[in-house]
Amino acid sequence: MKNALPPFTPSRLAGACALLATFTLAACGGGGDGGSAISLGGTVTNLSTNGLVLSDAGTTLSVPANATSFTFPGTVSGSYAVTILSQPSGQTCTVANGSGSSSSAVTNVAVTCRAYAVYVANQTAGNIGQFTVGAGGQLVAATTPTVATSGSPQSIVVSSDGLHGFVAYADDNLVSNLSIDASGALSVASGSPTALSQQDALALSPDGSRLYAAENGAAKVSQFDVTNGLAGQAPALSLAADINPSAIAVSADGQLVYVANASANTVSGYGLDSNGNLAALSPATTSTSSVGTGPRGIATNPTGSMLYVTLGDSGKVAAYGYDGRGALTLKTSQATGSSPRGIAVTPNGSYAYVANAGSNTVSEYTLAGGSITPLSTPTVAAGTHPTAVAVSPDGLYAYVTNSGDGTVSQYGIGSGGQLTPLATATVGSGGAGPMAIAIR
Repeated sequence: MKNALPPFTPSRLAGACALLATFTLAACGGGGDGGSAISLGGTVTNLSTNGLVLSDAGTTLSVPANATSFTFPGTVSGSYAVTILSQPSGQTCTVANGSGSSSSAVTNVAVTCRAYAVYVANQTAGNIGQFTVGAGGQLVAATTPTVATSGSPQSIVVSSDGLHGFVAYADDNLVSNLSIDASGALSVASGSPTALSQQDALALSPDGSRLYAAENGAAKVSQFDVTNGLAGQAPALSLAADINPSAIAVSADGQLVYVANASANTVSGYGLDSNGNLAALSPATTSTSSVGTGPRGIATNPTGSMLYVTLGDSGKVAAYGYDGRGALTLKTSQATGSSPRGIAVTPNGSYAYVANAGSNTVSEYTLAGGSITPLSTPTVAAGTHPTAVAVSPDGLYAYVTNSGDGTVSQYGIGSGGQLTPLATATVGSGGAGPMAIAIR
């Protein structure tokens, strides 16, 4: 069919293997290619807390607070790919110069860390609330607590390097580019790309090179190419979705994109072609009707091939597995509260949380294999009309926007995934109608 992915060829298989190198070097010839044994290390900047764990081909290294350099134990043979296995408490770290091959010692891998910043899209107020994260996960209004936007912000995403972001609106056709400084303060940048219709959802590829927009009013998904943090002035391409696409998620490896179509009771699926552009899967859509209707929230598991979809009209969450081609297979479903909306999965892939707009609660689940199972305490109280959920990169805290009372609920995440309200259970979001949240 038109826009369908081409079949796998030896060259495409080799490309897929290269993409998987981040996770398993040996499978693609890395770490055992007969190259010279070399030492592997680099620099660390601004690491102020414990908990950072680096990984290279299954070898892990814990890096202590205030470290300025690291070296993996032993040696590697030629190829390497350093990734973040666990984020430090209260900080987000990124890796530069992390992969390659060398016949001599590698010392230029650069790990840079930053404190959290939290951004809330206040739709009714027409602004973005800005927060720092204090001791114990408490949100603290930033020095400039809000930044005005050009319309009613509906969705917000932040790049993995923490330097750029994007906002889509419920009442106009623009996507605003955000610039973020070293302290986490954001500003609306010039050069907003024009989209094709009003949008409900945005998502970024893991490497930040592609911005995807689910166009609710046009039943389309658009792709913007991102250069230096700024998306192009017009979509690089647009593909058909289904009726009222309302949420969008990208797989951890960036190779698959899924869209929840609220009025069609379907999930549209897309892969990447040989040029890295979106192409419809075959089949292009998967029906949710056998489980429930009104899909409105969607999330992938960062550690496995699983997709989770909230079914707002049926009070359920469905778990789907996907194969190497992206085809979805229903695994199980569970009850939520009424009118479930946003869903978030912890960085370790072990727990999921659903905002129940109709019952003012958050459902909590444990994830294992293809299962999704309510915790022994299946829900915790939130504010009025909770809509979106975000989990901190260290997996210690969860935040929920409450669109009905202009607040953000804040929770600690226990060792068994249980949410516990922080000492100050809610903070003001910075304006009326908070609909989305992002953590830098």
